[in-house]
Amino acid sequence: MNLEKLSEKIDTSDVVEELLLLAEKVFDKSSNDAKNVIEMLITKAYFMGKQNAVKTFED
Repeated sequence: MNLEKLSEKIDTSDVVEELLLLAEKVFDKSSNDAKNVIEMLITKAYFMGKQNAVKTFED
């Protein structure tokens, strides 16, 4: 796996769905548990970012 290319793709992703699709491609041979963990982490990070943005805006 070329980590530099992966990093570039992650950096240029505009929406969470792109990250989820990218994670699915990277972990396609992994177990469903691994895929589910990655999806949960990405989703949680997204919601945490939105929540922090709202807090910052309100402050």
